[in-house]
Amino acid sequence: MKKVRWLSMLLLVFVLILVTACSNKESAGGDGKGKKKNVEIKFWTISLSPTFDDYINGIIDKFEAENPGVTVKWEDIPFENVEQKTLTAAASGQLADVMNLNTDFLKKLSAVGAILNLSEKAADVKDDYFEGVLQSGMLNDKLYALPWYLSNSGLLYNKDLLAKAGFDKPPATEDEAWKMSEVLYKKLGVYGSTIGDIHLYLPQNGVPLVSEDLKSAAVNTPKALEIFKTFKKRFDDGLIPKELLLKQAQPNEWYAQEKIAWWGTGPQLYRQVKDLAPEVYDKSDAAPAILGSEGVAHVAIMNIAVAAKSKAPDEAVAFAKFVTNAESQLAFSKIVAVLPSVKAAAQDEFFTQGKDSEDPSEKGRYFAAKQLETSRDMFAPVENISEINKAINEEFQKVLLENKDPQKALDDAEDKINNLLK
Repeated sequence: MKKVRWLSMLLLVFVLILVTACSNKESAGGDGKGKKKNVEIKFWTISLSPTFDDYINGIIDKFEAENPGVTVKWEDIPFENVEQKTLTAAASGQLADVMNLNTDFLKKLSAVGAILNLSEKAADVKDDYFEGVLQSGMLNDKLYALPWYLSNSGLLYNKDLLAKAGFDKPPATEDEAWKMSEVLYKKLGVYGSTIGDIHLYLPQNGVPLVSEDLKSAAVNTPKALEIFKTFKKRFDDGLIPKELLLKQAQPNEWYAQEKIAWWGTGPQLYRQVKDLAPEVYDKSDAAPAILGSEGVAHVAIMNIAVAAKSKAPDEAVAFAKFVTNAESQLAFSKIVAVLPSVKAAAQDEFFTQGKDSEDPSEKGRYFAAKQLETSRDMFAPVENISEINKAINEEFQKVLLENKDPQKALDDAEDKINNLLK
């Protein structure tokens, strides 16, 4: 009898252990079959609320409906707070599972190991994105983010001003643009091409700011010296307005006032001219961006990344793919003037129908989407690229405005960049 009671108690203990184990498995999100339940992932975006609440909440609702048991908690962070919040959260291991990051913040977090390597987890979708755009999420040959929404530049030009100067089409190359600029200035007293900063112009014309191994400055070259000297001559010849160089005037306002014959900017900004001067907008047309010798356009990119310490990495990666898929991105492009990073979305009629449009903004949207085939982020993939850009821009302005020797300016820029890369 004692033996029976002993066996009964042993069986009871075994059952209690089994029940407890199953209970613990359920509380951890498992159902005993490897399928997770009641998983919550956090999603951070940058300055999208309240304007795009309906869109973001719509994406979340659809994802949750297609993934029962997964809940997405969304928090929008003002742009001015995002760097501090993400870096602080990374240090304490409290990053959101899925994050909207620009390329600068992405590189900083990737460098400290806070971002999940997606090279394998996103291998099934990487071919969906434009190749040059996808590269922005790479660091040391590893993929740390999926590209989300984009913007690049096109050309808005004044047909009447060009006709008065004797031209029947806008410039298609850099050399052509500056030759036309000289004619416009001499005949009409208006400007064509202008320049403020040089940090994008250099890599677009074969002069990277940072070496391929990302360890040293690469800007101090004979080609860069030639570029500095050429722009110095253009400035001395009066072809580059000091007001735009120093950002004392805005190019949209000067274009609206017919002080410049074309404006290289994103087509989402063309309608600013319509608001400022409808009659000038009516004289305008859109054209592809003027590319440098590399034949590549710069594209500004917002990315979607996953935290390395996410407790639900599979669900987080699935959500990152969902946010950036063709359907989600096309829907976003239709409510705000951005470009999609997915090839299928950019080939939709929404973009292609602008090819023959008489409206500069719609036509510019077509060119901008088409241009994504040759676009990439021209910023070097290093943590402090903003400071590096600032260093070269300051030296460039000293050459134009203070007559600093171009070679000395490049020497000093090289020293500054090397110190920033240490």
